[in-house]
Amino acid sequence: MKLNLLAGLTLLMIGSFVSGLEAQTVNHSNCGWVKDCAIAVNKNEVTKSVIPSAKIEKVESSIQLPEAKISTVAALTEASQGNATNLKRSPISQILPPTDSNGNRIFRSTRSGPSYLGVGANFGVTGGNLGGTSFAVISKLGLTDVISVRPSVLILSNFVTILVPVTYDFGPQQPFGDFQLSPYIGGGVAINTGSNSSVGPMITAGVDIPLSSSFTINVAANLAFLNNTNLGILVGIGYNF
Repeated sequence: MKLNLLAGLTLLMIGSFVSGLEAQTVNHSNCGWVKDCAIAVNKNEVTKSVIPSAKIEKVESSIQLPEAKISTVAALTEASQGNATNLKRSPISQILPPTDSNGNRIFRSTRSGPSYLGVGANFGVTGGNLGGTSFAVISKLGLTDVISVRPSVLILSNFVTILVPVTYDFGPQQPFGDFQLSPYIGGGVAINTGSNSSVGPMITAGVDIPLSSSFTINVAANLAFLNNTNLGILVGIGYNF
């Protein structure tokens, strides 16, 4: 009986000691050692840091560059480069045609054809100035689409006659198949520089006949009222410009 009681007390003491050790072991495993606590804290911090990092990634992914503006800037850049290329290719060394205050060309093509400068001959019909045979310098300078000035200089042996008519130019006509001509009519001033110099009005009518893209044939009848009535037929060829 005494042995049984002693054995029971011994077992009870051993059980209490073991339970205390288990409790102490649990407490030490939780935060009893600094190393264990550090590991636990690090794990908690890592676990907590996942959420803000995910938010940061989400924010970063939501930030996008303004693609439309970048495209616009790129387009502007390409346009400026294209202009630079055009400037390099532009014929800067060429002589530009004269222009008025608004930047419009003064001498240009009319509906009858391009402007030109050339030479020809005057065959007189009547009178002392235009009535004789002479060498001629002819020209056409387009002012608008329908108006031209056509100065001519007739050179005789001892005097010069200058014709300055302003003409109304008609559109090209094709009276005979592919043959094309452009008639015009106008009036102006005739100047005789000879010994019997005089100035008087004149009337002109003629046609421009395109010979090629570079040359134009001109045939005109000029009637001038100087010291007497003068009539001449002028035939010439001009270089287009």
